[in-house]
Amino acid sequence: MIGITLCTRSEAPPFWQWVDRASALEASSSIRALGYPPHLTLARYAGNSPDGLSGALAIVAEERPIALTFDRIGLFDVDPLVLWLSPRSDRHLIDLHARIHEIVGPALCDPYYRPGQWTPHLTLATAVPMERRENAVALTAESVAPFELVFDRVESVAWPPLQVLETVQLCS
Repeated sequence: MIGITLCTRSEAPPFWQWVDRASALEASSSIRALGYPPHLTLARYAGNSPDGLSGALAIVAEERPIALTFDRIGLFDVDPLVLWLSPRSDRHLIDLHARIHEIVGPALCDPYYRPGQWTPHLTLATAVPMERRENAVALTAESVAPFELVFDRVESVAWPPLQVLETVQLCS
């Protein structure tokens, strides 16, 4: 699997506090195990050939960093369950996502990451067993004190295991 992520250099204490709360529902923390900073996945493709991703990264290098405010927990009701933080709606983020798909082409992308289908999110936990669903739903009902993260780089990545293929800093 390969993809394009939007990353932050911030230490992001509120994010990691929520990761720890969500990962208490997992056997072990799926997000801490990545050893990767907080990120939004903008595109995900089957296979492992990064051809074409470099062009998308080069184009988005002209973009400015994106400040996003996170204020809600969501749940992808799949097996296993996935918990995530939702950013407030941001036109710059949606436009950046669309530009990447104009360059790479959405037909090759996982349908959940295509324009019009994508849900921007910061993943908190990816392996919550279905028998913990009630606890996961209860967590999504909790209030999130809004916090902001600035995303200042775009990376192409491959997994598993996670490997950064290329990094592009966004213009300041």
